Amino acid sequence: MKHSYLVTGGFGLIGSTLINSLDGDVVILSRTRKNEERVIRQDVKILLKDLNSLRVNDLKNIDIIYHCAGTVDNYHVLTDPYIDVKTNINGTINLLECCRKLQIPPKIICLSTFFVYGNEYTRTKNPINEDSKTDPLALYPITKLASESIIKLYSRLFNIPYLICRLTNVYGEKEDFSNSKKGALNFLIMKAIKGEKINVYSGGEYYRDYIFVKDVVSALQFLEEKSVNDTFLIGYGKPILFKDIISYLHQLTDKKSEIGQIDPPEFHKIVGITDFIADTSKINSLGWFPSIDYKEGLKIIVERYKSLLKHR
Repeated sequence: MKHSYLVTGGFGLIGSTLINSLDGDVVILSRTRKNEERVIRQDVKILLKDLNSLRVNDLKNIDIIYHCAGTVDNYHVLTDPYIDVKTNINGTINLLECCRKLQIPPKIICLSTFFVYGNEYTRTKNPINEDSKTDPLALYPITKLASESIIKLYSRLFNIPYLICRLTNVYGEKEDFSNSKKGALNFLIMKAIKGEKINVYSGGEYYRDYIFVKDVVSALQFLEEKSVNDTFLIGYGKPILFKDIISYLHQLTDKKSEIGQIDPPEFHKIVGITDFIADTSKINSLGWFPSIDYKEGLKIIVERYKSLLKHR
């Protein structure tokens, strides 16, 4: 059965990859047309407006909402903390207010983040799953966790079906490589391709769970029909030392960039996560597994970035 979709933040890395995979009518909500070239499909409707400006009529005939819009890093608290609140909390409430006024509310699939767990793995040394304690360390994940709770409240009050998907470190070949705060791995990949020095916090001696964006989209579409009113942690499910990622990058680029070991700034020490190891057995038990490991994912990105540099 084909559905009609609204994708908020549809020109983002995840939103655009998702749209290119959906089989059905799609409406994109985006504040600007930035990165619109990521969407290959030509048969989409585009709403150029802020999430807080969404109205009930915008949701007519929509079956499923992929709520991808949101802030993307921890640094707004240093400049304008209200951006996180306005986007992640106020924007989500406005979306829910529109949904509850419809006779049949659409299902909301909300993209959240592993940052809501804070350093729970470091504290317990137990792989993190959906039931692990949440203890966000920064304003970005605090507001994302709040939006999760608000969605659950509206579901109880107004029968709005939902899924909450907490994503680990997502990366992909169409991520911006010029921003060290967002898509930090892609930033380092491009520096490695250029043979420039790579500065790595603490020598890369920390664990992460990196999942390629196409696997994220695969998991989201898998869960779309499988589950309702539930929370899932979506990741690759196998931890990798960050220094091993950098080491493999050296093999791929053959540039042998100098690697600098630097201490994280004080701000990062306060709001950042040290190690993160994901237990993805909940979604695995339903029959979904990732297919792109970090080596294949890095190869895809390196090949694209080399092509971009060649045509500059």
